[in-house]
Amino acid sequence: MSRWAFSRCGLAMLLACAALAGCSTPVGKYFARRGADLADCVEAEVGLGWPAAPFLFPKAMGYTMEDAGGTPIRVENAKPRSRALALPNLYMRFKLTDYFVFGNGYAQPVTTGWRGRYRRAGSAVAVQAGLPIYRNHEEVAGTTVHTDWLVKTRRSYDAAKPGPGSLVAERSWLGLSATILVAFRLEFNLVELADALVGLSGYDLLKDDSWQRKEPRQ
Repeated sequence: MSRWAFSRCGLAMLLACAALAGCSTPVGKYFARRGADLADCVEAEVGLGWPAAPFLFPKAMGYTMEDAGGTPIRVENAKPRSRALALPNLYMRFKLTDYFVFGNGYAQPVTTGWRGRYRRAGSAVAVQAGLPIYRNHEEVAGTTVHTDWLVKTRRSYDAAKPGPGSLVAERSWLGLSATILVAFRLEFNLVELADALVGLSGYDLLKDDSWQRKEPRQ
């Protein structure tokens, strides 16, 4: 094989490898997107429940509750969380996608951790309430996940609402959440994992690589 033919073959192999690796985009952007895809595969939070949380985190992000008629009540950060002190703070929830959510108890822990790209980071008061089979409700960082009868789940977001593909993936979380003095939540998403693996080739399965948070208008 001549030197020219060898060089041409080597160049073709290099371009093929670059295409497979998704390097047709700038290298930095490619790795940033792959990192974001991997981060989408897991969510993890830890925190403290009653009685420590209301005193150790007096300025944690506020929360919403509902009155007897179901009307949302905004509780400002500076006001004491008397309702959290008055009620028992024991809660456990198991989730096998949005189509099987089993929870029991009530708690208002202050948690921090990685909540995914569609929820704000930082310390926040989480509202967790569940009655087995009948209903489960969770709120944190301006987002809610509400389930009726194990399988009827609806979600609400703040300005960080995901796109159509990611909305499908959001229904595929598997995991466990519990609050017993300390609080934790650990969840995995197999659909997001598939997106991350396929993304190594440069193809965006969920069409979320260009997603950016949209802040509300002032």
